[in-house]
Amino acid sequence: MKKISAIALVLFTCLSSSLFAQDKFGHIHSEQLLMVMPETADADKAIQEYNQLLESQVQAMYGEYQTKAGEFQANEALMTEIVKEAKIKEIQDLEMRIQQFQQSSQESIQQKRNEVLAPLLEKAQNAINEVAQENNYTYIFDISLGSIVFGKESHDVMPLVKAKLGIQ
Repeated sequence: MKKISAIALVLFTCLSSSLFAQDKFGHIHSEQLLMVMPETADADKAIQEYNQLLESQVQAMYGEYQTKAGEFQANEALMTEIVKEAKIKEIQDLEMRIQQFQQSSQESIQQKRNEVLAPLLEKAQNAINEVAQENNYTYIFDISLGSIVFGKESHDVMPLVKAKLGIQ
């Protein structure tokens, strides 16, 4: 009975190790992939242009603020208390609008970035999926996310994905 148990244990160990040996792991650095994709330059340019547009609007608002603050300081001595309070409130409201616009601009730039990069990310993901299927990978890890704490053997699929995308 002990011999049968020992043989069964050896067979189980051999079968399970051969099953695990079929797993194939790979890794890729997705940020590096995006940097070498030719479309990334156009995406970066579109994001930069959008950023400059918003920045010019902030500068215009800030110019208006400086003008109103300068006029207030120059004419403060001639103003009645009611006019002073109204001008101070107007300047404070403008400050608040500038701050709110800057905050919403940052959110808007992030949305624009997501919108512009979405097709690139999808293209890269599709290429990764195709490489994984063609080369029988069980898992491919994205090492740019730092999600791997230990890996015994891993194949860098970057050259295969770049070839799939036609990038040298």
